[in-house]
Amino acid sequence: MRGMAGQLISIALTVDQHDEGDYFWVLLESFDNSLEFEPLMEAAKGFPTYAEALQAGYVVLKGLSEDLNVGPREEVDEDIEAEEENALGNPR
Repeated sequence: MRGMAGQLISIALTVDQHDEGDYFWVLLESFDNSLEFEPLMEAAKGFPTYAEALQAGYVVLKGLSEDLNVGPREEVDEDIEAEEENALGNPR
C-alpha cells in the first residue's frame, strides 16, 4: 500500500529584471495556505532574456518534485504517519 504524501507545497515561479538588465528566476513559497509568498530560491546568475530565465526557473521547479503528477510535497515523518494510522485503526 502506498504511503500518504505530505501536503502540496505552494510554490510560484516569477522572473525579475535587475538594474543591470539581466533576468533572474525566483521561486516563492507560501505557507499555511496564505496568499503571502516568501523567497525560496533565486538564480545565482542572470540570463539575457526573460524566456531563458523563465525556462531555467521551470527546470528548477520541476526538480523539486519526485513525481510531477502530484507536485512538490512536504516531507512526511514515517513514524508519525504509522502512529496516526494505528490510532485510526488502520495498521500498516
